[in-house]
Amino acid sequence: MEDLKVEILLPIYYNVDNSEKKRKKIEGIKFSQTYNEIYDEFNGCTIDYSPLIGGWKNPKTGKMIKDENIAYWVVCKSTKNNLRFFYKLKRNLKQRFKQEDMMMYYVRIHRI
Repeated sequence: MEDLKVEILLPIYYNVDNSEKKRKKIEGIKFSQTYNEIYDEFNGCTIDYSPLIGGWKNPKTGKMIKDENIAYWVVCKSTKNNLRFFYKLKRNLKQRFKQEDMMMYYVRIHRI
């Protein structure tokens, strides 16, 4: 059975608050909660705290969005149950981090 490496980019800041026109830093407890959920499911999780800086164009507004993210990743077996876990996690993370969408992807790997 193949393994998967699943990577999740978690935003460091919330989207712009329309009332204040600035971005607030996301509370640390939300990152801890996410780590614990992944760790509890797979007995491990790796965090890359170096900020991943990038941007994208919002297709609805055409506006350029600049982001800073932290990467969480885990290696697990390629099973339907594991993929279901990550689809459900993504739905929860979009709510937790107040995002319209989040970058989460997997690649198939072969261990050496």
